[in-house]
Amino acid sequence: MPIIELTLVEGFADDDQKSDVITRLANVVVDVFGEITKPNIFSLIREVKPGSWSIGGVVADAEMVAGGKAISNEQIAHRLDEARVVAAYAALASGDRAEIDTYWDADMTWLVPGEAPVSGLKQGLDNFLSFMGEVGALADNSFVMERSATLVLGDTSVDLTHNTATRAGDTSRKLDIDVVHVMRWRDGKIVEGRGAIFGSG
Repeated sequence: MPIIELTLVEGFADDDQKSDVITRLANVVVDVFGEITKPNIFSLIREVKPGSWSIGGVVADAEMVAGGKAISNEQIAHRLDEARVVAAYAALASGDRAEIDTYWDADMTWLVPGEAPVSGLKQGLDNFLSFMGEVGALADNSFVMERSATLVLGDTSVDLTHNTATRAGDTSRKLDIDVVHVMRWRDGKIVEGRGAIFGSG
C-alpha cells in the first residue's frame, strides 16, 4: 500500500489546494506503479505551526508564512494554463480595455501571416486592437472562432481554432480557415503572437 505524506505550514494552503496536491501526487504513484495501486493509496497531510520550524536556523514565524503565501498567490494568479489562454481571448472579445490589459501586454507584437492587406507585424496593443477591429469590419462582425485545443509549455501557449466569417456586403465570399496561434507570455500577459493559417478566404 503506497503511503504519501506531505508536510505543509499551517495556513499556507487552503482545502482546495490540499485536495489538488494530494490528488496529483496520487496520480504520480499510479503513473509509476499502475492502476492497481489507486484504491490502496493512503495520503496524509501534516501541518506544522509557524514558529515550530526553521530554515537555516531562522525560525519561520507567521509573518514569514504570510509573505510566502502572498507571493504564492501572485504566482498562481499569473500561472499560464489553458484557463488563462481562454480568459485572454474572452477579454479580447469583451472589448473591455481594462480586462484586455490584464492579459495582453501594451508592448506586444503580433505577426499576421500571408500577403493580404491586413497581414504583417502589428507592434503594440493599440495596433493589434486596430487590426482586430479592421477584421471585424471586413466581416461585418460575422467572425466566429471555435477553439479545438490548447497546449501550454513553459511561457508558450499554442491553440488550434477553426475560424469562419463572411465578407461585409457580399455574404457569398466566405472565410473558412484552420488557425494555429503561438503566443509567448511574460508575467501573465501575452507579449508576442503569431499565426499559421490553413484554408481559404
